[in-house]
Amino acid sequence: MTRFGFIAILLAAVIICAVPAFALAQDAGGQNIPGAGANYETRLSGLEEEMRNLNGQLEQLQYSIRRIDQNTQRMQADTDARLTRLETAMAAQQQQAATPPVQLPTQTPVVIPTTAPPLTVIQTPQPTQNAVADAPVNGTLGAVKMRDGRVTGAIDNPQSPPLPQVPADYGLTPQEQYDHAFGLLRQADYDGAEKAFKAFIDKNPKDKLVDNAKYWYGETIYVRGRFDEAAVAFADAYQQNPGGSKAPDSLLKLAMSLAAIDKTADACTSLTELRAKFPNANSSVRARAQEQRVKLKCGG
Repeated sequence: MTRFGFIAILLAAVIICAVPAFALAQDAGGQNIPGAGANYETRLSGLEEEMRNLNGQLEQLQYSIRRIDQNTQRMQADTDARLTRLETAMAAQQQQAATPPVQLPTQTPVVIPTTAPPLTVIQTPQPTQNAVADAPVNGTLGAVKMRDGRVTGAIDNPQSPPLPQVPADYGLTPQEQYDHAFGLLRQADYDGAEKAFKAFIDKNPKDKLVDNAKYWYGETIYVRGRFDEAAVAFADAYQQNPGGSKAPDSLLKLAMSLAAIDKTADACTSLTELRAKFPNANSSVRARAQEQRVKLKCGG
């Protein structure tokens, strides 16, 4: 039962209890007590006004929740579309790279003989022991010298090493950490997004957003062509929660990653499981899965 449903039931119970109380507002002879009815009518009117106010607040909260859901869905759809365009461009580049370049006829290089001047060996005198001891040593401490077993010429007040940088997600809530990682992904900072999603998963293994984080973590690897690592990431995302909201997407991307590393049979197995377990998956997921089945000639 939701919080608002509980409040509505509580108010209804108060009104039901108020009616018998109004009926009992009589003296011992059965006569109504003067003014009691008006008092209860006033209380009932106040309760009705409070119920109207609560209903108005409930409608405002429901509207706000719908707006948040719509914005979240729109952001994720926009990111999916961008990644799809990027994957298409990468596939075109790979196909172009697979085409062997045209071999141009080679020409025999012309060698022009040159006369090199004779080498001249210059004999330099060996330094004495004292000269070696007095020679400066270039380093971060300056001109350091050794004399009579002692070091001289060092800096008296060396600079302290810089403090380590504060992590970008320091002090953030799990939701803020996820939003930070997703923002990097939307900016196409895939290296930063990979690290941010990995940090979120390590710090919040039981959070409600961990399924989404594992899927997007795999995406940051997939879009950069590291298909073997992406296959591992998507397989982990699916196996950790086979019934999660991102399970169909993870199966699809697992199949595409496997296909990219020439594991066609395993890719078809993933697509078959996707069709069997998620017949009502998102239409875009089902369409791309069918496209992959035709491309890989999975059959069935």
